[in-house]
Amino acid sequence: MPAMIIHDVQVPDHCKNEDYPAMELLYQTDAYEYLLNVHFTTKGAYFPRTMQQLWRDPQGEHRRLVVLWNARFVSSL
Repeated sequence: MPAMIIHDVQVPDHCKNEDYPAMELLYQTDAYEYLLNVHFTTKGAYFPRTMQQLWRDPQGEHRRLVVLWNARFVSSL
């Protein structure tokens, strides 16, 4: 699967409770598993399970995490 590194994510309200798909599809593969630590652990962030957790912290503040995404589903604003 082609992956891109994304530097900021915005999530529409209707998608915020959806699973963050890259955790299993990308970070848990041999090709990309080394990035899990770089993108989350070293920044003191937990592994996001949902799109809401990827986008906002528990206090509702916007996060700016570097993440992997399936390149076939990336668009820019």
